[in-house]
Parts: sequence; C-alpha cells; structure tokens
Amino acid sequence: MKAATSRGGFIHLVSLLFFAIIFFPEWADYFELWDTSIVYAHGFLVFAAILFLLIQNRDEIIALPLNPSLIALLGLFALCAIMLVAKAADIKTIRLLAVPFIIACWGWAIWGFDYLRKAGVPVLLLVFAAPIWDDMSPLFQAITVFFNRFLLEIVNIPAEIQEFYITIPGGTFFVAGGCSGVRYLMVALFLAPFYGYLYYKNFSRSLILTLIAGFLSMFANWIRVFGIIVAGHVTDMESSLIEDHELFGWITFIILCLVPLFFIARALEPKAALDSSLNGIPRSGKVSRTNNVGMTFPALATAFVLAVPVIFYSQTVLFEAENPDWTPAVPVSNEQWRGPLRFAEVWQPSFVNADVSEDLMFVSEDLQRVQFSLVGYRSQAQNKELVYYRNRLFDDGWQQLSSNRRALEPTNVFNVDEVTETMLLNESTGRTVLVWSWYEVGDFASPSRLQIKLVGGLLALTGDSKGAFLALAGQCDGLTLDSCGEQREAFEAFISAVERS
Repeated sequence: MKAATSRGGFIHLVSLLFFAIIFFPEWADYFELWDTSIVYAHGFLVFAAILFLLIQNRDEIIALPLNPSLIALLGLFALCAIMLVAKAADIKTIRLLAVPFIIACWGWAIWGFDYLRKAGVPVLLLVFAAPIWDDMSPLFQAITVFFNRFLLEIVNIPAEIQEFYITIPGGTFFVAGGCSGVRYLMVALFLAPFYGYLYYKNFSRSLILTLIAGFLSMFANWIRVFGIIVAGHVTDMESSLIEDHELFGWITFIILCLVPLFFIARALEPKAALDSSLNGIPRSGKVSRTNNVGMTFPALATAFVLAVPVIFYSQTVLFEAENPDWTPAVPVSNEQWRGPLRFAEVWQPSFVNADVSEDLMFVSEDLQRVQFSLVGYRSQAQNKELVYYRNRLFDDGWQQLSSNRRALEPTNVFNVDEVTETMLLNESTGRTVLVWSWYEVGDFASPSRLQIKLVGGLLALTGDSKGAFLALAGQCDGLTLDSCGEQREAFEAFISAVERS
C-alpha cells in the first residue's frame, strides 16, 4: 500500500513538472498579465488558492485508482487541437484559457471523474484569472450606465446619457472600461466557488453562492459609479473622487459585496454532513478498469498533450519555409490605369517590423487617383506579426471618422468579397481619406483579423507563415461618407480592371 502511495505521489509530482514545462510560454504569459494589469492583479491570489487546494487534497489525489474515460480522452484531443491552432495563430486568450481545461481533462481521462472533483475543480479556478473578462467590459459598461440612469432619476439629478457618457449640470462622466466593474466581478466569482469547494457538499449551494456573488459585485459597482457622480454633482466637479476613486471602489466592494456575501455563505452552509457528494461534484459510480486498459489511456492522454508543443515548434520553428525573395503581388498598369507612381502617398499604414512595404499611386484615364498600399511579412515571429496590437491602420496624425464593412463583387483580381471601409481625417491638413483594407494569407483574403489569425495559424503549421496587409486609399471631398462617392467608384473600377504580378 505504501509503495502504491509513493508511486502515485511520484506520478503526480512528475505531472506537475510536465505541465509546467509543456505550457511554460502560457504560464509566463499568465504571470506577466497578473504583474502588469491592474484588472488581473488578483491572479496571484487565484494561483495561490489553487496550490492550496491541491496540497490540501494531495493524499486523496495520490490515492486515486486508474479509471479511464473515453469521453474525456476525446475531449482532450479536441482541446489539444484547439490549443495547437491557437498557438500557431498566437491567439493569446484561447491559449491561456485552454490550459486549465487541458489539465483537468487529462486527469479525467486517466483517473476518471473523481479527479475532476479533487483536482480538476481547483485547477479550473484559473478561469477567473484568464484574459477573457476584459472583453466583456463593454457589456458591463452598458449595464452600469443603464442602472445609473434610474439611480439618478430617483435622487432627481438631471442627466443626459449618450452611450457611455453621462452628462450632469456640473460636467460629463465617461464610464470607461475600468468602471465596468469586471475586476470586482472576477474576484467575487472566484471567491464564491472557492468557499463553496471548501465548505459545501453539493453543487447547488456553490452555484447559488456564485450567482449571488456576481450580482452583489455588479451592484457594488453601480453604487460606486453613482457615488462618484453624486460627489461631482454636489461639489460642482471639485471632489477628488472624480479623478482618484481606486480606494473608494474597493471600500464599496468590501462593504456592499464581500461583507454580505460572507454572511450569506455562512447561512448556506449545510447543517449536517448528510450529502453523499463532496465539494459540489457527485462521486463517479464507475468501477476502476485498471486491469482492462493498462497504461493505454494514460499514454494516449499524455501523448495528446505532448504533441501540442512538438508539432508547433517542429512546424513553425524548425521546418518553417524561408521566403527571402517573396513579395506580395502588386497591380500592374494597363490601358485604363497608369502607374505605379512611387512616393505619392495619400496616407500610410503604421506597421512594425515588416519585410515589405509599398505605397503605389495609379491614375485612370479620367484622372481618378487610387493609392495601393501593401505591407508584407515573409515569416512571422514574436513582435513580428501581421495581426498585432502595435500594427495600426493610421498613426497619431489621423483621426478615424467612420469604419464599417463593405461587400464587393467576388470576381476581382484580389479575390476578396468584403473590405473594411474607413474614413480618416488628417488632423494637420484637414483633408479626408477613404481607405479600403483587408488581409491576405496564402490564397485566402479577408478583412477579419480573427479569420486571418485562424487561417494563418493553420498555414503556419504547414511551415508557411507569410502574409500581407493590402489597402486602397484616396481623397474625399468633405467630412461625410457621402463626399467619398466618387472615390468609392474609383476603387470599384480599379479592382475590377487591374491585374497583379
């Protein structure tokens, strides 16, 4: 028995080291996120709580018998495939979010459902520190504005509301992303299941506590924003809370969320340990099938996880095709369009570390002008990517007036059926420019950054990571989209008439 326990402890210790090494880039991104982002600073607390629960359950985890699950193994295969594409496409959110699910599914595939109960649930708490929550900020900003409208009406403070702007007689407040309350929501949603895992013996109590925690955190944020607006109204915008309300926010969160949540959590605690389930998840009724499957499932599950970095690095790093002479095809002149004229830019995109950059001007027979711009990457790597947060359609000298998608006839030389149409204003000269833009990887063209990321990731797994940003630009006659009609017609004529070489 002692030998089996010792062997089990060694296996789980090795598994910890295995996942630490296999997902080292993801762990590094997690720690960087928690260290640099005020919204995710609680991530260190979440990580410590996960380690605490795993250490607390270590004896029961070590004693788990093999109880393989085919469903979990298939789920693990799907998760590893998603992780592989996300790594190739460098979709950070999906990469980081997949880590806890892969770990939980790996253990489930080997030790059965009891592994989820003892180790999977603690590991999945990492979701509350993963970079998915700030994407929800616009939704919670809108909810905060919605409820503050009613609160201001109750206290008879006149307010005019436009999107996230709340204007009162004394001034205007902008409910920014930091005012959405997402960080308070994450903390509350983490604490509730953590408490439930420690003290409750059925899932329903933990779920009820989590729902209450979510509501109380949002309510606390509504009152926080309302208090700041009232302070601005009463002091004629002189209150220090208007500029510095970090401490006020946490005090409000503690008083209106954490304190009542503590008493509610105590009230929900079971009076007697009569439930047959532990930690909110029922026991698996399956019998161990160790003798039937041997080490097949553990080997397959581990191989699936190991294949992710092996395939990724072999295809995208070791065997990536070199394209030292590759340049995206550019339009060539014909009887209808003459050019290209170089160094005659109407506008220029702002991309970093590109291998190829061209701005070419074409002029039609009736003197319509179209600028063709391209930015190409022969290979992509860290900080040298086609879709990258530092790559922008325009630099600080321009202001965006509008942006939307525009459908095109697919029968054009660029093989694109939709573009992003953007109208820009040059802040120094006052002139306006219309831009049609899209991306190109392989034979696929799209204005969607997500689609390009996904398709580019799949192509990168074949050793081909090259790609390009393409755009047409021309001047408008005024400040509205209606003034760009002639330029839009010129774009349509250009893409239907030219050829590429």
